Amino acid sequence: MNDKAHELCQEKILVLKEYVTKGEEILSSIEDWESLAGILEERDQLIMRLKSMEEQFTGLKGNQVCTIEEKGQIDGLIKLIQDMDQNCIHMIKAEQQKTLQDLKKNQQNQKVADYEISLTPSYGTFLDAKK
Repeated sequence: MNDKAHELCQEKILVLKEYVTKGEEILSSIEDWESLAGILEERDQLIMRLKSMEEQFTGLKGNQVCTIEEKGQIDGLIKLIQDMDQNCIHMIKAEQQKTLQDLKKNQQNQKVADYEISLTPSYGTFLDAKK
């Protein structure tokens, strides 16, 4: 294994660790959906870096690009990322359901409020009472 392959493996591990950090940011700010777009954009940039690294890996000759320890570390990080992404999916779905229920409740409350308002007559009932 040459030094270039070792450097690529180490860089890939660092990028995967950054990706895990971005996943943690997503999990911690799932209810603050305004900030998610920026985090996802940064995460997309990391994915692009990983794709370019994969192209460099395929350009290298030989079967042994990373050591066994590096492969184990990369596999562990990828497994962690997959688990975090599954958690994000579940949390986003739960947040969607909560928002949908809140919207339904708000719409129902508005209908009740409109109904209550229409029950009170808007013409002079008090003046008619004296006649």
